[in-house]
Amino acid sequence: MKNKILVLIPLPKVTLDALENFYELLYAPNTIDHEALFLDKQLFEVKAAITNGSRGMSAQEMDLFPNLQIICIYGAGYENLDILHANKKSINTTYAPGANDETVADHALGMMLCLARGFHQIDPLVKKGGWSTLRAERPTLNSSSIGIVGLGNIGSKIAQRASAFGMSIFYHSPRLKNTPWQYCSSVLELAEKVNYLVIACPGGKETFHMINKDVLQALGHEAYLINIARGSVVDTNALIEALEDGAIAGAALDVFENEPHIDSKLFEFNNILLTPHISGRSPSAFKTQTDILINNLNNQFSGQALNHCI
Repeated sequence: MKNKILVLIPLPKVTLDALENFYELLYAPNTIDHEALFLDKQLFEVKAAITNGSRGMSAQEMDLFPNLQIICIYGAGYENLDILHANKKSINTTYAPGANDETVADHALGMMLCLARGFHQIDPLVKKGGWSTLRAERPTLNSSSIGIVGLGNIGSKIAQRASAFGMSIFYHSPRLKNTPWQYCSSVLELAEKVNYLVIACPGGKETFHMINKDVLQALGHEAYLINIARGSVVDTNALIEALEDGAIAGAALDVFENEPHIDSKLFEFNNILLTPHISGRSPSAFKTQTDILINNLNNQFSGQALNHCI
C-alpha cells in the first residue's frame, strides 16, 4: 500500500507524475477550508505534506493529521511554515535551497532590461504602426548602479550578472558579506545610492513592508524597483502612491501581496511590468526541486538521512 501524501500547492505535471510513481496523492491545491475537506479517514492516512513558502502550513493544519511525519517545501522559501510547531510535534521539514537560483536571477535581469529599455511599452506601439515617436533615448544597465536587498544565493547571482553588465553593485543584508560589492547599513541608504533596487530577501515578519514610502522616496524619480522575492516585502499602497506621484521611474513585480489577487490599481500604470510569480519556474528548476523532493520522501519512508533539512 502506497503512503498517502497531502499536496497543498499546484505542482507541475512532471512532479506530479514522479510522485504518483511512488505515492498516493491527496491533491488539494488552493483549498481554504481544510477542516471541511479532511474530516474523514484520510486525516489518519496522511504521512507527508508538500507546500511552499507562500502557502506554508499552520500549526492548526498540522494538528489535523496525527500521523504526519514530514513536510516538504517545494522551493527555497518557508516563511509561512510553522517550524516551531513542526519541531514540537517531531515532524521533519525539508526544502530545496538553490534549486531555482539561476532562473530567478535570470528573471530579475530580464525585468531590469525590460524596464530600462522600455520593451514592454514600445513593442505594442510598434505593432500598431508607431516608429518615429518611439525612438527616444532610454537608460541602460551599463554604468548604472544596482542595489540588492538580501545577498543570499539568489542575490549573489543577480550581482554576478549585474557585474557582467558593468554595473556598480551595492547591497544590504543582515550581515556584512565577504564580497567585492559595497555594503549599505540600511535599505534607506541603499535606495539613495542606486538606479535599480532589486528585492531578493526572504518574506516573513522581519521583512514585512520593508520597502515603504520613505524607501521609495529615497529611490527617486529616475530609479526602478524590481521585486522577485515576496510580495509582503513591498507596501503596495506606498508603491501605488509612488507611481502616481512619479516618485520612481517604474517597477517590475513578479510577486504580490495577497497573490494571486493583484491590486487592480497596478494595472493603470504603463511604467510597471507584471509577471505571475514565475521567476523560479523553468524546466531545470522544476527537475532539481522534484529530485530533492522525491529523494527526501523516499529517505523518510526508508529510514535514511534527509537532505536540506530546515
